[in-house]
Amino acid sequence: MSGLRSESTRRIGGSSFAGGRPPSSTARLALVVWALGTALLVVLDAFVRDAPAARGDDLIYELMARDPLATHTFPFAYRVLVPWLVWALPFETTLSFSVLAWTFSGAAGAVLFLLLEHLGMPRRVSVPLALLLVVSPPLLVNSIRQGRGIDPASVLVMTAGALFIARRQPRALAATVLVGALNREAALFLVPWAYAVWAERLIDRRVLARVAAVAAPAVVAYATLRLAIPTVGRESVPGYSGSLTGRLDVVFNRLGYFPVEARRIFLSYGPLWLVAPLALRDFTFARRGLVLVPLILVSMTFALDWGRLVFIGAPLVYAASASVLRTRPRLQAPVLGSWAALVLVYAIYMQLVGVDNIINTGPSPYPVR
Repeated sequence: MSGLRSESTRRIGGSSFAGGRPPSSTARLALVVWALGTALLVVLDAFVRDAPAARGDDLIYELMARDPLATHTFPFAYRVLVPWLVWALPFETTLSFSVLAWTFSGAAGAVLFLLLEHLGMPRRVSVPLALLLVVSPPLLVNSIRQGRGIDPASVLVMTAGALFIARRQPRALAATVLVGALNREAALFLVPWAYAVWAERLIDRRVLARVAAVAAPAVVAYATLRLAIPTVGRESVPGYSGSLTGRLDVVFNRLGYFPVEARRIFLSYGPLWLVAPLALRDFTFARRGLVLVPLILVSMTFALDWGRLVFIGAPLVYAASASVLRTRPRLQAPVLGSWAALVLVYAIYMQLVGVDNIINTGPSPYPVR
């Protein structure tokens, strides 16, 4: 584990920040990344027409925001964080969704910068990667859908959790997982990731006890939601029939749309797909983060949008990619430039074709309530 500590934290002059940079400097730059990333997302969204009306899952979240105590569709009804925040804000519903989406997306970029800073990545790599996360296709499309969704909050939770895992801050991680569980149950994936990073042997009882304490508040909170909130339509939601056959049906259904799913999965990370695996040999933090892979694969048997599930691993992919770009400077311009170009191409595609595809999406297989 000493190798992991040395590569994830360089302590100089009592500072836990990489390269001995003063915390105040790092914090100020994180705020700049937040503001600039949010501004870039808003500007990019302004040049792409928005989806005019909520449909499917988006409509469920909008209905939840309008009437939080009503009965809503399983399992969306348990993902209460964003809809309840929208309900509490003093703005019109659509504006509130958009403001939260922009804020959470920008914050995810700022926290990613802090994570990469802590892991010792150069700022010529960490700053562009953080900004590209904010405007990446998964977050841009959520903004185009007028923010009606939970993905920005999800990536913020996962990135903050990764930061606290790298910093070995169990209390902060416990609070993050607790808040994340109110947004999406996948926030619990941070717990096995923490164990994989913190454990010094395959079975480490001390770390097991620590991660159990981290997980306990979130598990209790999520169980309470499951018991307290009535839902409808569970039997109609693909993957939740409770049988192996139902999960296989989801897999075969998505494989029937393989070109579409492959495109969405690719657009989650673009050229980073080619770069990130190169970090696995030498970068322990990324290698131990592979515990997320089987968890995401299992999740794919429950959900129809595999691109969104893959994006759960954003902090892992971006950290691994940053590690590669740090040691291979010649790749920095091609990788970062091609990722930025792909984001622009995606925005143009959404303006010309993509928004029409959202508008013309067929009805959901489950009740929308």
